[in-house]
Amino acid sequence: MAETLESLAARITALEDKAAIHELKHSYFRGCDRKQPDVVRNCFRPDAVIDAAYMGVHEGRDSFVNLFEMVGCRDTILDMHHAQNPVIVLDGPDRAHGTWDLYFHQINLDTSSAAQVSGYYEDDYVREEGRWWIARSTFRVTSTLMTEVGEGGSLRNTLLGR
Repeated sequence: MAETLESLAARITALEDKAAIHELKHSYFRGCDRKQPDVVRNCFRPDAVIDAAYMGVHEGRDSFVNLFEMVGCRDTILDMHHAQNPVIVLDGPDRAHGTWDLYFHQINLDTSSAAQVSGYYEDDYVREEGRWWIARSTFRVTSTLMTEVGEGGSLRNTLLGR
């Protein structure tokens, strides 16, 4: 079956939309790791609902970004978000759903501790005014390892599990 110009155009548009959503989510991760609250804010619709697991459910991006500024935007908090295995499904011309696995590592110099968290995101995306936004984001934790550094550099696990 021969491709038509319309079917090729639709495939290219789908690829471009998925690439834009990938870049949006990666902008969010980079913004978190680089302590850039304005970048993080600009990834979400103003009325986004963000379920950040143990960090609470936030109605509106400003609630989430305010928490991020308070707990994460310090020079003594070193974060690394590593996303993998994305699946983006386009639900129409201006809607999409995505899942992302996440490995998160944090070093807290204030408490001489480190955390490793893995889990997954379930996101809903919408296109408005020519760009994609995160409209809803839910993070679910699948495993957690928290470690403290004691006297002489000894390590002590303080939490193993979810």
